[in-house]
Amino acid sequence: MNHNYYYFSTHTTHPQIYSRLAAYATSQKFDAETMDLLDMFVNNFKKLNTQQITPLDYCSRFIKKHKDELYELDELADTTSKEFLFNFLGYSLQWKASTRSFGKNCKLQAHEISEEELIDEMTNPKASIKKLLDASGGNLSAVKPFLPAVMISLWTNTRDKSKMTYKHTGKFCFDFDKFTDKKEAIYWMKKVWSFKNINPYFRFISPRGKGFKIFCQVDISNPDFKADFASQDNEVVKKHHKVWYDGAMKEIVSQFPELKDRIDPGTNDPTRLTYIPFISNKTTDFKYDVSRISEYTQIVQNERKIEHEKLLKKISENQVEVDKIMKEQNITCQEEAYNLFLKKKSYNFDLEFEKEKFIKLIDFIEEQTHKDSRIEDWVAEKFNTYLSLQKLSWVLYGVFGEMALEQIKRLIPADSNKLDEDHGDYRWALRSMDDYSEETLKSLTPAPFYAMVRKLPIVNDFISENFGASSQNLSDFKILNDYYETYIRNKNLEDDENNQADLNEFLDDITGYVDKKKVRLPLIEEFDNLTAEITLGPNDYLDKDVMHDLFQNKYSDKRIFFFKKPVR
Repeated sequence: MNHNYYYFSTHTTHPQIYSRLAAYATSQKFDAETMDLLDMFVNNFKKLNTQQITPLDYCSRFIKKHKDELYELDELADTTSKEFLFNFLGYSLQWKASTRSFGKNCKLQAHEISEEELIDEMTNPKASIKKLLDASGGNLSAVKPFLPAVMISLWTNTRDKSKMTYKHTGKFCFDFDKFTDKKEAIYWMKKVWSFKNINPYFRFISPRGKGFKIFCQVDISNPDFKADFASQDNEVVKKHHKVWYDGAMKEIVSQFPELKDRIDPGTNDPTRLTYIPFISNKTTDFKYDVSRISEYTQIVQNERKIEHEKLLKKISENQVEVDKIMKEQNITCQEEAYNLFLKKKSYNFDLEFEKEKFIKLIDFIEEQTHKDSRIEDWVAEKFNTYLSLQKLSWVLYGVFGEMALEQIKRLIPADSNKLDEDHGDYRWALRSMDDYSEETLKSLTPAPFYAMVRKLPIVNDFISENFGASSQNLSDFKILNDYYETYIRNKNLEDDENNQADLNEFLDDITGYVDKKKVRLPLIEEFDNLTAEITLGPNDYLDKDVMHDLFQNKYSDKRIFFFKKPVR
């Protein structure tokens, strides 16, 4: 089991942070007039275009403009006025603070640190965390944004979501706050140490002293844990992290109801950093026992049982619709039918049609790979990368279930490790309905798959020809929709006796339209089979003499003409 962490510590590579904290500590000795001036100094800088003036130039200009008013800066022994203003600006705007660094577009990466090194940083009065506190004059509020932090639940060295690795460490953090003082926080920290399924291995007082944090470690070799976190997908990891976290929190609250409103719910996010304070008293403010392991399976099963009971209640509330879908779609699982019901409620989803469309398209693409080497190369490229398969399987499994994964495998090159169940890249195919929330299942559509394969012109044509709506379809939809909108509009005007909705009239309109279609369709088929008496060239339609001879001479006795566009 890995007992190391990624340590997000900007002060280790940017020692000027100490100078910035020292500038803050110095500023606390100034009179009110100077502090008002420094506030104006910071606020005016925020409004500037920093592309046109550097921070140091801004400091120089501010000193020149307010030299007499900044007399207190002239009396500083260890720094110049310009250096002080620059460092005070950096403190006020939190340059290189842990809360702002390691994120998007930042090249800064956290470094690895062992648990022993971490504890030494937290408890050694000669280590860097104590130096940060000393630089700020002992002000915990001032130093907190610049404190180092560890990523507890993910093994990743960045907070940039596009670069983060969602490999779960099996560690969870609970943050308790809002206590009256440090004494009360210590009292509760000592009580929250042993539960039925939860055995924290690390606890310590939070930076400001009015709260505490506990770390829990589960067995990452547990088969259930490995199955839940195998895919390392963003959404999947967050979902399963929250399941264990919520279950553990309920166990804590059931034993200590007084703590219900003391737990920071933000720690149910595995991407959250935990700030590391200096511990001045190891006897009361800190405890560590690496051998303590918390239960995983039992907590997760208990939480999923609760969630399943909620789901069954929702199904029972919509039992008629669910039973109808089960019968129509030949589905034996109530949960699967309920998920389909949710899709139909959110948008017009036809499972039978969508399945047929998906499978036929896979058939067509597979067939084309045997006919055209260029298509074969394109498919081999798109369906042989872990990231692409991961994204597709997430969406398609949520829509079609296991069937979708079996169909995708048909397009993966036969020698690919993405088909090898013993290879790490096979994680793309490790899916479970437990990975999805109800809201996610309701919203998923196969659109991302079609967006990708439509980039092949031949596939785009196949979809348009076989599954696209024709102009006649759209016309029919529009007419039927007009009937429906008229009915609904009248239904909403029930207070007016002359405008009440007539359901029979609406149904008669629909029936009449369909009857007309039944009459027209045989006529259209008959017209399509008629043999042309004459054939006109493409320019004959624009020739006045040709058309005059046709209408006035050759067919002067006819009043009805049938024109058919020539097939080229």
